Amino acid sequence: MMMTATGDAVLTPARAALEQACRKVGLDASGAMLLRDFASTVYLLPAEDVVVRLAEAGVPGRLERLTTSVRVTRWLVAHDFPAVRPLDVTQPVAAEGYLATFWHHERDAEEVSSGLRALGLLLRRLHDMPQVPFDLPVYDPFGPVRRAIDVSRVLSADDRAWLLDRCAELEEIYYEQVEFSLTYGLIHGDAHRGNLVRAGGRLVLCDWDSVSAGPRELDLIPTMGGARFGIPDRERAEFCEGYGYDVTGWRYYPVLRDMRELRTLTTALRTGHRDPKAREELGYRLASLRAGDGRRWHPF
Repeated sequence: MMMTATGDAVLTPARAALEQACRKVGLDASGAMLLRDFASTVYLLPAEDVVVRLAEAGVPGRLERLTTSVRVTRWLVAHDFPAVRPLDVTQPVAAEGYLATFWHHERDAEEVSSGLRALGLLLRRLHDMPQVPFDLPVYDPFGPVRRAIDVSRVLSADDRAWLLDRCAELEEIYYEQVEFSLTYGLIHGDAHRGNLVRAGGRLVLCDWDSVSAGPRELDLIPTMGGARFGIPDRERAEFCEGYGYDVTGWRYYPVLRDMRELRTLTTALRTGHRDPKAREELGYRLASLRAGDGRRWHPF
């Protein structure tokens, strides 16, 4: 955290929101540690053993999505599904232009370096759960991408027009031509290896901000399209073995893969003006997409 000459902490907007949100629910924010500042800003409260996720409140539909993530994970935990556990407080909490959600800290949580077969098994189990006893938001394939394009401060006019045209092209195919082979229902919405952690002696699925109702194929695409990020064929085969289905053999797989690739741009589109690495990677991915090649992409 930045310090003034007198030693007083200079609060960032996210840190100010964290402290206000914690006061509202009676949690001690002293010594809060920043864990991640990416699509969401994530803090650990050492005094409470709680993780706080902060998301900008102005994004359309975000309140509904966060409310759903808390409600769904409570339901999943009650059904003994290994999901990260929300704190028993009324949430999300609005504070200083952010929405805060509160989660139990899994003490020994560590990101899983492989585990793709395990991820496949967990997604199979998730998709086989009973019907959720409340309404879920319908998965929105293109809204988040279009909103990120609209607010981006780093796109050229030409790149902006190309992205919007590409969204329109894929949207027409998705809604008018794609015939799904799996069932429709509860999906995680962002199921990739980075959202699988090992904690308490078991694997736990986290980051449920995109949970929704949609075609189950959508949960398989992040891993099976992961060749872009260096996931080898062997590990993707293990994922298929765990889930029991290889989505790459489905005729419409390339459509959903291309949709997912557009969706990976959203954070860089929103943050590229203040994050040089995000801006550089955004330019690299856009060049790759426009060239139609399969070059490997990089995390940022």
